[in-house]
Amino acid sequence: MTLPRRVRLVLLGAVAPLLAGFLALAASPALQGPSIDSLYWLRERLHGPRPAPDPSPVVVVGIDEETYRRPPFAGTPQALWGPRLGTVLGAILDGGAAAIGLDLVHPTSVETLIPGFERDYLLTLRRGGKEGRLVLAKVQHQSDPLMPYRGYMIAAGVNNVRSVNLVEDPDGVLRRVPLTLTVSGSDGQPKAEPGMAVEVASRALKAPLERAADGAVSLGGYRPPGGEGNRLLVNHATAPGAIPTYSLADLFACAEAGKADYFAKHFKGKAVMVGTVLDVEDRKLSSNRWVTKPEGLNLPDRCALPVMSDLYVAGRTRDSIPGVYIHAAAISNLMARDALSEVGKPAVAALVLLLAGLAALVTLAARPPLAAACLILLLAGWSGVAVEVFQAGLVLPYLQAALAAVLVFPLALGFRFAVLDRDQRRIRNAFKLYLPGSLIDDMIASGQSPSLGGEERDLSILFCDIAGFTKMSEGMEPEALVTVLNRYFTVMTDIIEAHGGFVDKYIGDAVLAVFGAPYAIDNHARAAVAAALAMRQAMADDPTLLATSSGRGSNRIGIATGPALIGNIGSPRRFNYTVMGDTVNLASRLEGANKYYNTALMVSGETVRHHGDPEAFRSLDIVQVVGRSEPVEVFEPLSDARRADPEDCAQRAAYAAALGHWRAGRFEAASSGFRALVAGDGAALAMLHKAEKRAGHPAEPDWAGVTALTDK
Repeated sequence: MTLPRRVRLVLLGAVAPLLAGFLALAASPALQGPSIDSLYWLRERLHGPRPAPDPSPVVVVGIDEETYRRPPFAGTPQALWGPRLGTVLGAILDGGAAAIGLDLVHPTSVETLIPGFERDYLLTLRRGGKEGRLVLAKVQHQSDPLMPYRGYMIAAGVNNVRSVNLVEDPDGVLRRVPLTLTVSGSDGQPKAEPGMAVEVASRALKAPLERAADGAVSLGGYRPPGGEGNRLLVNHATAPGAIPTYSLADLFACAEAGKADYFAKHFKGKAVMVGTVLDVEDRKLSSNRWVTKPEGLNLPDRCALPVMSDLYVAGRTRDSIPGVYIHAAAISNLMARDALSEVGKPAVAALVLLLAGLAALVTLAARPPLAAACLILLLAGWSGVAVEVFQAGLVLPYLQAALAAVLVFPLALGFRFAVLDRDQRRIRNAFKLYLPGSLIDDMIASGQSPSLGGEERDLSILFCDIAGFTKMSEGMEPEALVTVLNRYFTVMTDIIEAHGGFVDKYIGDAVLAVFGAPYAIDNHARAAVAAALAMRQAMADDPTLLATSSGRGSNRIGIATGPALIGNIGSPRRFNYTVMGDTVNLASRLEGANKYYNTALMVSGETVRHHGDPEAFRSLDIVQVVGRSEPVEVFEPLSDARRADPEDCAQRAAYAAALGHWRAGRFEAASSGFRALVAGDGAALAMLHKAEKRAGHPAEPDWAGVTALTDK
């Protein structure tokens, strides 16, 4: 038993989203990271760069290129920088910094070789650790961690060392910062220890890190959205220079100059991260990799030294950032309480299925082109919603839901093609060789079979015939002749349809085409003329068209514009969607008139008026065709190449002048004008013959320059 179409439609509307949603959810872990990165990019496009909190709760002291280039650091091994680093740290502590984190791991020291060399540095570490404002860094490896030099840890205090580990996502991008890490306690048992960012933020806020029974942590009443594994999803500020960065070289010179006010102004109450800010060292891919900014912009006021020239390449952006900025951004999120939060798995599944269901609805409710446009609008709307929610700090499954919606489209279309549209295809296949596709679409949409009837409409009719067909076909076998004609008709039909027309019928070696029906187009006369020029160009581009051993045929085209009757004409048992009327006859006569003027294209004056660009034609003559009492002015369409050719333009102007003499009855002047053009203009030769016959005779009183054509 075959299910009704409506029931099958409902089943498809349920099955396609479920299948697409299942596939999208299966890919969700791999898509979540790029989804977050995409939201950063979209947020930047819609809202511009995200600013940091004002004032920024965290700053960075950078060991940058300038530090390596300036004395006293330049030329000195970094292992000997301890006393100078201690000078800067001491000045920052004196300035009232709330907490300092060193994103540096120095496992060795020259103190073992030069006793007393780092005495002042060690005293500064002792002071910072004793006051609870200094945190040293370690790196947690597979087994034993990489620890600072033992003397540094003793000076600062072994409880003031925290891990600076950053855990990459499976695609190698750092998007999350561990809130806690599992380390071995003094008793050898595993325990949870705060990471560097949490420790610095905790000390800056003077709020201890608290751990709930479910393992989640809170800081000063703020429960960071740590997600799986207590990893904070960093919400980067993407404005240029969002995290104020100070050069270690400038701060050392500032401290040496005794400018304590500078340190108080810029560091009081701040969380400070000290780390490497270089072009090549310790750079990481992060979630803001697609919206990074040129470095060296919006730097804070300098203290003692100007920014070195040629330090930054203007406008240069990179997809990686120094790792210290990831820690600093996490500290800022913890202190400002604006970290990113991800929706839970049930919400992810619900949103994916919702978007897949909406995509199925628009796919099944409209024809494929309109459904595709609606799908694009749906995805644009989803992007807008996801970005606005992201702006508020919540991450939706952006790419997962978008993928589900995109997958629904081919799934639903495939089912429609295989099952739902079977009846429609049967109707289309039955009539496609006899009716235009647009009429079949109307018939299918209405659910009705075609019926007799017609209407009068303003149309442009194109009539194309093969010149030299008899000679071309001489001696050819019927099968070979049909092959040549079929290839020619295929090329011509494709051109006509590409320009919005449809082929009414083939009459022997002729083609009758209609522009402006069944559906109206913006300018049917312009479309018909463009098609005619393209048909002639196709003949020029492919010398094998209509080529046979007996010679090559060519085509002549006539176009007329005006009212015509179009519709289903015939008997109730057999009819055609066709066109008839005086405009059709005129197009046929104009095609034949080409041979009198040695032209290939000829259009009526009404076609020129509907076309709207008189410069695209040249006037040939005024003719009276067989079977029509009213004369009609005829024109030759011009290709773009002819319109742009200065020589051709001059010849057309000369032809127009001679034609003016002809119409005014000045036959000797007309003869002289046309005679000068006959070498390269077949129409001028035809007009010359007519002018010479009348030369020496005065024009009749009712002379209007009309040429009566006696043949069809």
